Amino acid sequence: MKRIKSILCTCLILFLVLFVSACSKNYDSITYKRFVEKMGSELNYVITDNTVTYDGIYKRCYTAIKDDVIVSFYEFEDEKEAKDYVKKNYDDKKYYSYKAYDDYSTVKYSEVGYFRLIQVGNVVVSGSSEKSSSKSIINDALKELGY
Repeated sequence: MKRIKSILCTCLILFLVLFVSACSKNYDSITYKRFVEKMGSELNYVITDNTVTYDGIYKRCYTAIKDDVIVSFYEFEDEKEAKDYVKKNYDDKKYYSYKAYDDYSTVKYSEVGYFRLIQVGNVVVSGSSEKSSSKSIINDALKELGY
């Protein structure tokens, strides 16, 4: 009887560990090539390479525009620089919901229009629109990118 309790207790602990780890989000950073392919060819957004415009700020910078939605891709030299950029621009700002985790950061804004940003590694991807009705379009685009 004692052995059965021990086995059941071990199984329960194993189940809880697996359940908790499955509930956490696990994002992988997207490459600029995949961003351009996914947003341009697959989702029919108009892609613009803005890297030269922002030389010295970002390693790479692309925007994808369709109707009133803008999805942006920013690649920094390293993860610390990306995290610092997000924290500096969105932490403690009125109306923005900034959350930092070990592996990624997120920002949301929905006071007027809709804005969502995800930072993973040295990449920041954001979607925005002046229309709050575009929330599902932005979330769908970010989901297609793996966010």
